[in-house]
Amino acid sequence: MDNTYQELTVRVTLLWEDIWGAYCFDCGASGIETKDEENSYKILKIYFTDMSINASHVFDSFFQQYPLEKEDLIWINSEIQHNKDWLMEWKRFFHPITVGNKFIVCPPWEVPDHRDECHKIIINPGNGFGSGSHPSTVLALRLLEAYVEGGDHPLKSILDVGTGSGILLIASKYLGLKQMVGLDIDLPSIYDAQNNFTINQMTGEMISLCGGPECVNYPFDIVISNMMLHELVPVQNELVKNMRQTGALILSGFYRFQKENILQCFSDLQPVLEMTHDEWCGVVMKYSS
Repeated sequence: MDNTYQELTVRVTLLWEDIWGAYCFDCGASGIETKDEENSYKILKIYFTDMSINASHVFDSFFQQYPLEKEDLIWINSEIQHNKDWLMEWKRFFHPITVGNKFIVCPPWEVPDHRDECHKIIINPGNGFGSGSHPSTVLALRLLEAYVEGGDHPLKSILDVGTGSGILLIASKYLGLKQMVGLDIDLPSIYDAQNNFTINQMTGEMISLCGGPECVNYPFDIVISNMMLHELVPVQNELVKNMRQTGALILSGFYRFQKENILQCFSDLQPVLEMTHDEWCGVVMKYSS
C-alpha cells in the first residue's frame, strides 16, 4: 500500500468554496481542510490518497465545467506527503451539532449523555456525504422536520435520492415515517449508510440500494435529495415521477443564486417552504392543489 498522498493547496473565494469542495470529492479527494480564512476567500488543502489522481487535471477541469473567474480559484502549490491517520484527522473536526428542534448529529466517539429532548443521530465518517455539518445537510434536515411536523395529514413514506451517509433516512425514522428507501450511485456510500443504520439500531427498518431514481417505480409521500444542481437536472423527471400527487419534493444542495434554475427545472411544482443557510438554499415543492 502506498504510504504517500497528494496535498493540493488553493485559494478560493467563499462563493465557490463549496462547489469546488464537492467537485474535488467527486474527483476522488479524501479530505479537505481550511488553513486560513479572510473576508472573501479561504486557503484550502485538498488531500488525494489515490496517487493515480492528477491534482493538476482536477484543478484545470473545474474551470472547464464552471463559469468562474481566474481569481476565484488560485493554485498555490501541490506536494507529496507521507500518509496521516485519516480517522484521527477527522476526529479533530467532527463534533456533535444540534440541527433544528429535534436532532443532534454526533460521531460514535462523542455521543452526548445529555439533551434527552433531542434525537441523537450517530454518523460514522466514511465515503458517504452527510456528516450533518454541511449547510446543505442542515437545510435538508430542517426542511424535512418542518414539513413532517407541519403536515395536515399522516406521512408514511420517503425516498432519499443520493442518500450518502443515510442521515436523512435516520431522521425520517425518528419523525415517524414507516417506509424509507435510500438510493445512491456510489456503492461504498450504501455500505456506509447501512453501517450507520446499524449504529443507530435501525437495521432492517429502511432499504438502501445502489442506483438512481429510475430504479424505483413507487409513489412516495416525500422525495428528498441533497444534491447539487448539476446532479439534480439529469434526474428531475424521475424525482417527480416518484412523488405522490399529494406528496412533496424536498431539495437542498444548491446556492441561493441557483434557486430560479431549480424553479424552472421543476416548473410543474410550486414552492411551499423555503429556507437558507449561509449561501445555500433549500425548498419544499408540491403540485398546486
